[in-house]
Amino acid sequence: MAAAGTAGLFAGCIGADPDGDGGGTFRIATSDEVETFDPRMNQMAWYSTAAHYLFDSLLMMEPDGSGTIPHLADGELEEVDETTFVADIRDDVTFHDGSQLTAEDVAYSLNWVRDPDNDSPNLSNVEFLDEAEATGEYEVTLHLEYQSALMERTLAGMNAAIVSKDAAEEMGQEEFGQNPVGSGPFELANHDPSASVELEANSDYFMGEPDLDALEYRIIPETEVGYVELADGTIHQSGVTEALVDQAESDDDIDVYQLDNFDFQGFIVNCLEGPFEDVRAREGLNYLVDYDDLLTGAVGDLGSRNWGHMPPGVVNGWDFPADEWEEAYYPEQDHERALELFEEAGIGTDFEVDITTRAGEAMTGRATVLQNEFEQAGIDATVSEVSDGEWLDSLDVGDFDITTYGWGGNDDPDGYYYHMFRDIVNDDGGMSDDVVGHSSIGYLYEGARERGDDDTLEDLERLDEIVREARMTTDRDERYDYYVEAAELLLPLYPVLGIYSAESVTGVHTDVDGYEPSEFGDQELFNEWQSATIDN
Repeated sequence: MAAAGTAGLFAGCIGADPDGDGGGTFRIATSDEVETFDPRMNQMAWYSTAAHYLFDSLLMMEPDGSGTIPHLADGELEEVDETTFVADIRDDVTFHDGSQLTAEDVAYSLNWVRDPDNDSPNLSNVEFLDEAEATGEYEVTLHLEYQSALMERTLAGMNAAIVSKDAAEEMGQEEFGQNPVGSGPFELANHDPSASVELEANSDYFMGEPDLDALEYRIIPETEVGYVELADGTIHQSGVTEALVDQAESDDDIDVYQLDNFDFQGFIVNCLEGPFEDVRAREGLNYLVDYDDLLTGAVGDLGSRNWGHMPPGVVNGWDFPADEWEEAYYPEQDHERALELFEEAGIGTDFEVDITTRAGEAMTGRATVLQNEFEQAGIDATVSEVSDGEWLDSLDVGDFDITTYGWGGNDDPDGYYYHMFRDIVNDDGGMSDDVVGHSSIGYLYEGARERGDDDTLEDLERLDEIVREARMTTDRDERYDYYVEAAELLLPLYPVLGIYSAESVTGVHTDVDGYEPSEFGDQELFNEWQSATIDN
């Protein structure tokens, strides 16, 4: 999972090939520090993409998101029956330590994530899998718990990354997280915490050595800083703010790309305890705000309103009834009605709200707008900026009133409903007893249980049933009906304040050849379809 907002793309200094025939270091950046390099334990959105350079998966998404192709798998998966599939594994793949990748590594990697004792945050993504069995040196048989509409998509992502069994077992999870051993086109060369992550090309990669010598991720929170360096030719790629789009488009040395991030951005409201445990208080919060002002305060024109807790690309692609949802559950701003609902919930206006936020312009921007709305209504509100680690910890236990939140999904409703709105108590093996929320809005379920709210619990039990059934159903019409019902159960409970889905604008210097970013890009700088070079 990627329980985080969309990371901008910005960079540091170029390391171009002095001969001008390719090679060099391509520098990318993120606003966030990496928590772990182990894809089995990753919770940060930007590393979900970066990990594709270090690790491989059985399949790979096509750049337009239309399907998958074999990657480590040597051909299409063979369907034995509805819940049994056989994957032949390529016999020419080695890990970064020189050892051979075999079916044992594939089975180990998938089963490790599937084992609830390991507390992998990716467990919910592979719950369709009962067991991965090495049935030959280069053959894996996948035994499924149930049919899954998302099996191939999952097997193409870092939720099902393949790691070295020997290295992972010898090092243990914590050490492996700092010294990862994968088979990808690049390998970890250096990690300077809070500064940079350096990857060097894998000369023994099974698809051939990348044309680039190295990649470097720089941790630079301010997009404007990256853009200035892009404009003067010292970096290759930078995020572009709304105010700089026209300038970037007029620069002959910059190619500009605007991409749909397929994400969900907003706030989580604490339904477990505090001023918003009563649904009327949470409904009042929706009357308090102007959704468009919140969007503008976060990203300006580089985003679109979301509906039904899904980005517009999903809502439009599935033809969900967005107009009906907007009319019923996204009210026009009305401070008087907000205060009436706060009174009905028993909190009046004599309460304080702490809005916690991670660093970053979009996060702090929307938090500040929300703070102003509270203060205009006569309610004291503060904004507290916390580290990524503190934010992740608070999500586990519900230690916040309102907190900024972003979730990176895909073009399927499951990417939002199952991961955000299931009851984690019903997960196979569950999570740690100390976790009530995190990527799932478990606070809603736990709060209803603690208060003995039987009517709400009945609706929530149906919601949990629906989102689980939907991923086990391959018929699209049936899945559509499930998600419409799920939305109409969830929206009246107001567990989150959904605001927008981001669109990222990234500038790429024209010194870079053979690179075109994609919404579905994995290993974008080197994959089946493109291999970037730097033209000095």
